[in-house]
Amino acid sequence: MEDVDSPVRLKFYGIRDLSNGWLAEEAVTLIQSYSSERKLLSLNDALELHNALEFEKNNIFPNFLTAQDRTELALSARESRRLVASFFSNIEVSNLEEHLNELDFQYAKDLVLLLERHEVAKRVGGQMLFKVLSDAALPLEVMLSDRQFVNRHDRRLREVMLSDAHNGELLVRMRLVKDSNPSCHLPASLSGEDLQQLLSAYIASDSPHINYVQAIAESNDNDSFGVTPKIRLEARKRHKDLIEELLAEKRTTTTNTYHGLRLDPEQRKPVIDRVERDENNVSYVRSLSEKYLLSSMDPERILLNFASVVGILERGLLTMPSFKGQLGALRALIISGKDAYPRGSEFNYVDALTLNGTQFYSDFLRQYSIEVEDSVAWFFREHLVDKFGVANFYFAASSPSSSFLERCRHISAEMESIARQFSLYCNEGVLDAELLQMTSAPRPWAAIPSLTERKYLHRGSNHNCDRAMHLLFSDQSGMAYINSELKAPNFVELITENEVSYDSVRPYQKESIDWLIDEGLVVVDSDLLEFAQPVQILVLSDINNREAAAYGHYGEDEASAALLLVQKGWLEFSSTLLTKPEASYFNYFLNKSEFSDGPDLRNKYAHGTNADPEDISTHKNSYFQLLRLLVALTLKINDDFCLAPQAQSSTMSETP
Repeated sequence: MEDVDSPVRLKFYGIRDLSNGWLAEEAVTLIQSYSSERKLLSLNDALELHNALEFEKNNIFPNFLTAQDRTELALSARESRRLVASFFSNIEVSNLEEHLNELDFQYAKDLVLLLERHEVAKRVGGQMLFKVLSDAALPLEVMLSDRQFVNRHDRRLREVMLSDAHNGELLVRMRLVKDSNPSCHLPASLSGEDLQQLLSAYIASDSPHINYVQAIAESNDNDSFGVTPKIRLEARKRHKDLIEELLAEKRTTTTNTYHGLRLDPEQRKPVIDRVERDENNVSYVRSLSEKYLLSSMDPERILLNFASVVGILERGLLTMPSFKGQLGALRALIISGKDAYPRGSEFNYVDALTLNGTQFYSDFLRQYSIEVEDSVAWFFREHLVDKFGVANFYFAASSPSSSFLERCRHISAEMESIARQFSLYCNEGVLDAELLQMTSAPRPWAAIPSLTERKYLHRGSNHNCDRAMHLLFSDQSGMAYINSELKAPNFVELITENEVSYDSVRPYQKESIDWLIDEGLVVVDSDLLEFAQPVQILVLSDINNREAAAYGHYGEDEASAALLLVQKGWLEFSSTLLTKPEASYFNYFLNKSEFSDGPDLRNKYAHGTNADPEDISTHKNSYFQLLRLLVALTLKINDDFCLAPQAQSSTMSETP
């Protein structure tokens, strides 16, 4: 292995790597030096030159290079490639081990690639090459990075993988976690039974990574990859044991988080949120006004209270889904299953408060002989007719005397019926009961249409928009810290909450600041950085926070700013009932079409795989999860009718 004190060598990390801008000049210099008179003296020289040539291959050049310079560089690159090929053609049995002993391991994957490209195995023998690479401690993951290498050493790699239970961790990293490594290739001789054996051995091993075990438990079944219901059950049980072991350790300090609701008979505001802390506990308490709830007991106000008091809906968008902007860099570092629903602390907070709020408010209403499902039935049978002139919608509420198990089965079917009714109405303009009976196939939640052509705004496929969103809102953009006095979670908060002069910006930040100025997002006024169009930043903030914006809820200024972003190609309109995160939220709770770790409520209650009928607590919790979804769907449909072009002026409002 190369000495740690050796000079830092050039490395190509990919066409999208941010370091390319300042490494390209070094790559050009290296190519030119070897094409003239410089010689390759070591394996690392050859691998470094190969990395330099990757810049030229992918047309990554310094800005000052002219067209003539690039033509000449292409000729130099041709000579440099000949040098690399010549070096590898001279690797023989006699010098193979010597070359590998000096390997700089940042070039390990490049080495495997070039060994195959120049057919070194044919000269030294496949068994010999594999042995020397293994003796040099080349990681197994690196050996699996090249398909040709894997095919050549198929049986050898299979034997190595099955020889150590901890190679199951590599298997998980390759396929079963988010941001898994698609560049790794499994030996073709590894059967599904082999992989199942490896995963099982890893789960039962002495020290499996708790997050990798969780990722196995959260995976979708895949017999060919060794993931079966039995393996997932093994992983789930082991994960539970590992959690208990972790909490039992005396050096482990935990903070308990509680979510609670209370009814205040004297409170004037409809809802107040408080955070209460002591040494090891944090409690999020939502206080509801009893006077206000008693003053709003009609069906319309009950549904609106779910939006504003329980907190389900805000400006046409559901609050409960998991949004990428909430996860942050720390959550992104946490290992999670590839098919798992991404959940962060903000999701857990809103989920707990809205679920507890749904049960709390439902129990409150039941004291006065009012069922939430009856308010939903009123909306579809009466409100749509009275306010919008839309007839034939129906919803059958559960019987108050039915069990929670029966209610879960009933409400699951009724939600699908509502979705089919609304889809048919959007497509046909009327709701024909006979035609509805002929369309029994469920509509995917993401595909339910809208009555409004410009329902939502969301990000388009635009590199400049991606860059702007990163610079403005990311906690990893490098734009939120000037000094110990001027710092914030992101650049938008830094500028809005502080006076930041252009001269105070650090040198490495100025290129990004200048780019934001060129894009018309930032201006310099009396040396202070300000946003050129604050309303435009608000629109982009909506997109960042909820991954969509409800265009119909915008005022004139917001709508104008949004249209400019659409014309710029940064944002696009869509016309569906639910945004993508909202549809994913429904999928997470109701089925396994998108995520592997959800409650799967619709399928469990439709197919009879639900919990024991005597497990009342589980069915009660499932019912309130389903009731929350039912109310959310109803509120979204109401919002769609309110925004539709033919909507009357007198409609339900989101605020009491």
